[in-house]
Amino acid sequence: MTLFKQIAILVSITFFLLASIILINNIKRSGAFLQGQLQTTAQDMTTTLGIAISNLPEGDDPATLEVLFNSVFDSGYYSRIQLIDSNGKVIHQKSQSIKLDDVPDWFFQLVPLSQAEGSTIVMKGWTQLGELKLSLNPGFAYSGLYNTLISTLKWFATLLVIAIAGLWLVLHYLLQPLQLVKEQADAIHKNQFVQQTRLPKTIELKRVVEAMNRMVAKVQGVFDDQEKTLARYQQLLYNNKLTGLGNRRYMLDHLQQSLSEESSFHGCLGIIKLINFDQLRERSGYEVSDKLIKTIAELVVCSQAGFVAEKTARLSDDEFAFLLSADENSTMAFIEGVYHHFQSNEKLAEMFPDLYLVAGISTLTTGSSLGGLLSDIDYSLTQAVNEGPYSIKKNTSTELSLPQGKMQWRAWLEDIIHSKRLFLVGQLALSNNLQKVQKELFIRAHNQHNQVIPASAFMPMASSLGMALEIDQAVFRLVRENLEMDHTVPLAINLSSAFFERAEAHEEFNQLLIDCQNKQKQLCIEASHHILLQHPVMCAQVADRVRRYGHQFGIDNLDLSQSLQILQSADFDYVKINATILRDISSNDMSAGFQALRTMTDTLDVQIIAVGVDSKQLFDDLQTLGIQVMQGNFLNEAEIV
Repeated sequence: MTLFKQIAILVSITFFLLASIILINNIKRSGAFLQGQLQTTAQDMTTTLGIAISNLPEGDDPATLEVLFNSVFDSGYYSRIQLIDSNGKVIHQKSQSIKLDDVPDWFFQLVPLSQAEGSTIVMKGWTQLGELKLSLNPGFAYSGLYNTLISTLKWFATLLVIAIAGLWLVLHYLLQPLQLVKEQADAIHKNQFVQQTRLPKTIELKRVVEAMNRMVAKVQGVFDDQEKTLARYQQLLYNNKLTGLGNRRYMLDHLQQSLSEESSFHGCLGIIKLINFDQLRERSGYEVSDKLIKTIAELVVCSQAGFVAEKTARLSDDEFAFLLSADENSTMAFIEGVYHHFQSNEKLAEMFPDLYLVAGISTLTTGSSLGGLLSDIDYSLTQAVNEGPYSIKKNTSTELSLPQGKMQWRAWLEDIIHSKRLFLVGQLALSNNLQKVQKELFIRAHNQHNQVIPASAFMPMASSLGMALEIDQAVFRLVRENLEMDHTVPLAINLSSAFFERAEAHEEFNQLLIDCQNKQKQLCIEASHHILLQHPVMCAQVADRVRRYGHQFGIDNLDLSQSLQILQSADFDYVKINATILRDISSNDMSAGFQALRTMTDTLDVQIIAVGVDSKQLFDDLQTLGIQVMQGNFLNEAEIV
């Protein structure tokens, strides 16, 4: 029951009791007063009528008495008049009954008024003519009292309605801060921290709002402090201090993620090597060599040939690595852009004539080993060194038969969509006791040679050609066709950037949510950290919609090096983080970083799911850290849905 209803009931009861006491008391007092007035009136009228009869020439004349009695009866207040002689014989009488239909019976019992009677001796000279008796009916007094009661009740009812309306307006105004406090609490539940800037004037409410603001500020402070701590340890763990790029560990971790089954990245790894750097350092010192390294780092980070590297790192003193979401030809164009800017720097050419760059390229293939990839690119880099300055060697490590040009890619993508050569594979996320938590679905395709093509091979090109939405819609249809699977395991599907950019995708998505709700099949909808940062408003809207239909919403591939304020933008159920990163930030000298992450997720009630668990050692390490849910090839291979 709301506070308004409680106070309204209390006010109504108070009004009722007050009105009852006042009315009953006034009616009883008025009744006693009227009883005396009736008696006085009856006696006065009896005396007056008796005097009139005494003055008649013939006091016992019936016709004359009738006229006098009628004059009294015409008022309608009297019920009976009698003139009785000394022997008890009625000389003349007149009576009438008075009915009051507008006064209920209970009112007569509430105010007991007796019939007023008056009597007087009528004399004719010195002779007693008889005794005159007159009865006054209290009905008209009852009628007046009852009408007064009804009028008073109407006024009380009117005042009560006005009081309730005024109470509602006052409470609505006074309790606005409490409504805002409720909204604050709801916002905290949604991982958002809102403070009230306008304080109420009511002292008690002001204290409540101030206390709520302090709590919100404290929670926000905890979140911000832990985010800063995590960012600081992330930099210590993965950043190269001199260049601001990632270090070797950073690049190896991202390579491991890019090669895993869960990865959606498809592209190339490139390594640029600075030749004769050691001789330069010995000859010119660390200050000069450090400036040169910074210059090359800036070239690797900048856009070249219309492309920007997604991940960059300094692998060693003279080697720079980058991941580019593009094919080999585009990667070569990117490196040639770095070469061009390096060679066009006349100051560098004059100061360091013996310095030059070489590069190696290797295509990433989902499911391949990290060791094999590094061996391939090392071999390519060795070939480039042997060939001479500014050479580029590539090593195609994939045997997949894929289209080459954009026209061929478009035709190929249209063909696999319309010929229904897309299919889903699923990988389970398991709890520590090996209970099934969810099954993540990955899209795959069969090419004309019946080879299985992972999404990382065709999704970048589909995005480039504006066909990512068609792939998403195909995923929605495939999920709806497989809703008869085990209802106890939620299905996790990943949304592409195109889904958040184009409204036409949402109609089919909404239908998927409704169908799953009707068939009691839970979905786990997720998108990558990078995509959600690009579309924060749409992210919140989609999250609300997903939760409204009883499903879950999570972040895939949470990047600890980016802002974690995204966790407050929507009501997330879980985040997926690479298992290697979790292990790295929990090492002895980095354990505070892991504790900061756990504090943030526990504060926001967000579950951590470790992905990319590919060894027993990693599984054991994560169990020691208290990670409850894991996913990866060590636990189970991806299988066709």
